[in-house]
Amino acid sequence: MITDIEFLQFKGQLFDASNQSITGVEVVVQFYNINLNSWVSLTEALMIKASKFSHTIEIPDRISTTNQTIRIVREIIKSGGVPTFRIIKFTAEKELPKVIASDFTVSINKEKLLLDINFGTNWLLKNEAIINAKTHVIIASSLRIFEFDNAMLTVEKEKEELLKEKTTVEGQLVNLNTAINSLSQEKEILTSEFNLVRTQAEDKEELLGELNTSLTLLNTQLEEEIQEKKELQEYTTTLENQISVLENTIVELEAKDAENFEAKFLELQKKVIDLERTQENSLQEKEAFLSSIDKLQNDIKISQEAISTRDMELAASQTLIDSLVQKNAKITNELEEIKEFNAIEHPNKLSASKVYGSIVKDVIKADEELLNSKYKLANISLNLKTTVEKGPEGTMLGLIDFESAKGINGAAVSDISIDIVPNPTAIETVGRKMPNLLGLTETAVRKILLDHELKLDAVYHPTNDSNLISGQSFKQSPAPGANIEEGQEVIVIFAKPLN
Repeated sequence: MITDIEFLQFKGQLFDASNQSITGVEVVVQFYNINLNSWVSLTEALMIKASKFSHTIEIPDRISTTNQTIRIVREIIKSGGVPTFRIIKFTAEKELPKVIASDFTVSINKEKLLLDINFGTNWLLKNEAIINAKTHVIIASSLRIFEFDNAMLTVEKEKEELLKEKTTVEGQLVNLNTAINSLSQEKEILTSEFNLVRTQAEDKEELLGELNTSLTLLNTQLEEEIQEKKELQEYTTTLENQISVLENTIVELEAKDAENFEAKFLELQKKVIDLERTQENSLQEKEAFLSSIDKLQNDIKISQEAISTRDMELAASQTLIDSLVQKNAKITNELEEIKEFNAIEHPNKLSASKVYGSIVKDVIKADEELLNSKYKLANISLNLKTTVEKGPEGTMLGLIDFESAKGINGAAVSDISIDIVPNPTAIETVGRKMPNLLGLTETAVRKILLDHELKLDAVYHPTNDSNLISGQSFKQSPAPGANIEEGQEVIVIFAKPLN
């Protein structure tokens, strides 16, 4: 996959449950943030017009730190993967997300550096077919559910036609029953007339032949009527059987249609659940893989921090060794001066350079002590009463105190004037500077402060900063480079685990 993608294009189609065009519905494109383990909105509300929606997002080279979502999308694409997206209906924040589509196809336009995400065509479900999950609601399907509704409408129409035929047959049956009742009444009337004629035949024998002829005719008509009645009964029975068959057919069709629709709906619902489970399993495997990578990176970072801490401790140890070497050299020089001082016949005799250096050091110390005072040292003039003689290291000055002055000839005493003025070309060395103690352990900090003749006030503060390790200093007072005094107390804050 080309990882230098500059644009994301989302598109798709949405129809209602009866496959009619939709306009005015607002939808939102969401992205699954694996770092937060949740869906976050990638776009504002998008309006669907004539059942279509399309939206393009630019992926800039420089992304603001506040826009973490598009940054994560860009990192997934650059790593060769495809982010997870879905389309939901724009609703209030407190409502469960109403998912329209989560399956999509991806294609790349190499010339435009565009990643095309197509959610295809989806149909809104009827209210009774909406699927309620724990974290969301599925309100649409990529399957053509309206075709099943059309089949059900066809069955309903056939059912109505059969019911109409049934009503017609029942009307015909009523008419047949009316005709049979009419024939029965006529039969009763004829029977009464036959009895009357028969009574009259006893009285009137001359009419017997005519009556016999009439009787024969009536019998013939009666047989014809009986035959017609039998045929009508058989036809009625046939119609009743046909009605029974039609009713059974209607019941079977209703049961079969209901069963087929329920079975197909359950099968579709099962497929949707299986797809959701497959997607959740894939997400869990992806999260586990990313978690193992994060853990490995964290272990490497901890190891590097431990190595860095060890290097700083070694550097602090080397600094301590260098300081001890300098102190040892200083003490050695002081011992040499003491030996030299004792080797001279008069204990108060020093070389002129050492006398001057000692005076200058005292002046510098006084100037440091008055650093924050309202008063400062200005030009200093000093008159010394001393003896002067030549020694192995040059001019030797014999400092005179009350006891030594008793045995010295006044003519041998010299009056020496020393003026001490600031040197504009000298490098400023007045004042102590606070060393940098950040990032060191307490042991290393104590060694450095000991070299600078300072005191430590150690404070351990709980923190969840992943950039700090336990026992590492991250704050100090005074700050590095500040002026300090000998014996001053320094506050250093060290990190310790939050729990």
